[in-house]
This record gives sequence, C-alpha cells and structure tokens, in this order.
Amino acid sequence: MFMPLPASVQTVLRVLSQGGFDAFPVGGCVRDRCMGLEPHDFDVATSATPDEMRQCFAASRTPDTGLRHGTLTVLIGHEPVEVTTFRVDGAYKDHRRPEQVTFTTALLPDLARRDFTINAMAYDNGQIIDPFGGQADIASRMIRCVGDADTRFDEDALRILRAMRFAATLSFSIEPGTADAMRRQKELLRMISVERIWAEFQKLLCGVNAPAVLTAFADILRVFLPETDEAGLRLLERSSADAAVRLALLLPKQHAQQALDRLRVDKKMMRAVTQLHEMQPLPMRKMLSAYSYEQVCRFWLYQCARGERTAEEAGALRREADALLSEKPCLHIGDLAVNGNDLADTGLQGAEIGLALQRLLDGVLEGTLQNDRTSLLRALDTHRP
Repeated sequence: MFMPLPASVQTVLRVLSQGGFDAFPVGGCVRDRCMGLEPHDFDVATSATPDEMRQCFAASRTPDTGLRHGTLTVLIGHEPVEVTTFRVDGAYKDHRRPEQVTFTTALLPDLARRDFTINAMAYDNGQIIDPFGGQADIASRMIRCVGDADTRFDEDALRILRAMRFAATLSFSIEPGTADAMRRQKELLRMISVERIWAEFQKLLCGVNAPAVLTAFADILRVFLPETDEAGLRLLERSSADAAVRLALLLPKQHAQQALDRLRVDKKMMRAVTQLHEMQPLPMRKMLSAYSYEQVCRFWLYQCARGERTAEEAGALRREADALLSEKPCLHIGDLAVNGNDLADTGLQGAEIGLALQRLLDGVLEGTLQNDRTSLLRALDTHRP
C-alpha cells in the first residue's frame, strides 16, 4: 500500500536513513491512512538514540519535547515532526507513565508496548508492518489491546478512556476481552489527573458513536462522573455531536457546576453547559442579543435532544437567524445609533446613561423603536422622568 508522506516527514526519514538508522512512520498516521483518512500528524520511530538524532539534525532546530522518553521534535522549515527512539517501557507505578524506558534498536518491541492493535503499525516503503493484526481489526472495526488487556490498562489507565474515545469517534466496537478488562481496571482511572481525563472525555463526547459507547460503559463513566443522569444517558441517542449539549444532557442542573469544577473544565465549556440549563426560548432578536450565535444554535440542538423541538424546526430557526444576522441588526448597546456621550449631552449622568441605553436597546429588540439617532433621542425625551 502506497502511503503519501508530507515533505517534512520524507526529509526526516531520509536524513535518518543516510545516518545509518532505521526509521518508520508509526501509530495513528498509519491507522488513518489504512482507513482512508487524512492524518492530523505524523510520528516517526527510529533506532537512533536522542543524541544520535541530534547529530543527524544538527542543522535543524530540535526543541526538547520528551528526551527522557526518547522523543525529539525536529523542525523542518516550520513543520514539526516528532521522532522517538524505539523503546521498551519499564514499570508503570502511577498507572500513567513508565518510571523508566530502555532504548532498543528493534522496531517490534516498540510496537509491542503500544495500546491497541490499530495503533501498533508502521510503514516502510509501500509495506505496512503489522505484527499484531491491526489491519484485520480495522477491517472488522474493532478496538483490541496489544497483548494482555489487563496489563495494558494497568500500565496506563487512561487507555480505558482512549478505547472508548476511539470507539466513539471511529464508530468501532470494543473487543469483548478488552471491554472486560476495562471494567475490571476502571477504578484505576481515579489515579489519573482530571486534566487528562477531561482531555480524552471531551474528544469522546464529540464522537458520532458516543451515545452508544457511553451507554454501554456507563459504569466506567460514573467512576469520574458519578453525577451522570440515567435519563440523560437515554437522551444522548437523539443528540448532536456537540460536547456541551451532551454534557448538559448527562448532568442534572443541580449537580452540573460541581461536576464541571471537579473536572476542571475550561471556562468556555463551563459557561456553555450552565447556560443550556438556564436558557429559555425568546424572540429571535433577544436570543441573539443575550447569547452568542453558536450558543443559540446549540440551545436548539439541546431542545431537539430533549424532545422539545423537531430537527426541522431547529433548521428553520437557524435559517431565520442567518437571514437576520446578514442584515447586521442592532443586537447590543454598542450597535445603537447613539452612545453614552450623546446621552450625556442631553443631561443624563452616571448610572442613568447605562439604564437609558439598555431601555433604548430593549425597544429596538422588541421592534417598537427604529435604530436611528433621531428616533432614539426622541424616545429618550418621551420617556424622560
């Protein structure tokens, strides 16, 4: 199978080969190419040690990104390529990272330490190196651990969530033995930092197959998200692939803040979820004034999942919003044809100015006022105490 490679990766492979070292694209880029997908990035594994890599790429910038574990980033022009020495991992005392690694000159032990068969492949001159059956598992759409599943999850408990994430985003099934081991080892997730949990979980939530995966592995989900609502799980089947919508469905309003704080969810996501719990239908102009366009569209998707609106209705509302926004309407105080200085010239002072601007904006949003300077100042005079 021919696998087109970016020029930067070709350069890295050529330089390492000229230095007398083996080097291969490995992992996710090979998996994606086998699936007919465009890889997001390309990782290279090599028999060269970090010091030997630095010698090979002495003319290039090589920022340290993980030398302790054998990884060097090589900048080819402005393109970064991660290159890692073939290695064998030592003991994983924290169930996340090996205490030490041993470099090796052979590819097979390096592939054997990886998480899933679909990620344990390499590419070499038109050939896929696939010692653990990754291509067969891709063909059967299956997530399967390399070697003993209990050992893989004991080494790195985050792999439990990675298995769920791959199943959700690729619409794969999880091989029964792997699934059983995930359940046996699920409590190890408590050893993983909440930041790493959230990073994986957020990707999982956006997967097309996330509803089925989260329902099937609800017991694992509740290890780190015990607030998960049973009714919300059932609603996921009707939800769109939006992380905020799915979180709002999974978390009851009264427990959402606590759960999101514990996961250290970013402020943007926190606001999106809590707003979904608070939002009520409003006239279009008022909706777009109170919330971002993205959040308004998300609210309609949330309503669809809860059975409060049909997909056709949500689509019609989105078209209405698009048409309105194309007219560049007045939606915020800054869009008004008058400003604070104009109102100060009429004799208003301090807090009176803000209140008056808000009153004028309300009139424009309700359609009782035109957004032109004359109309707004006249309305101000009419309502002046």
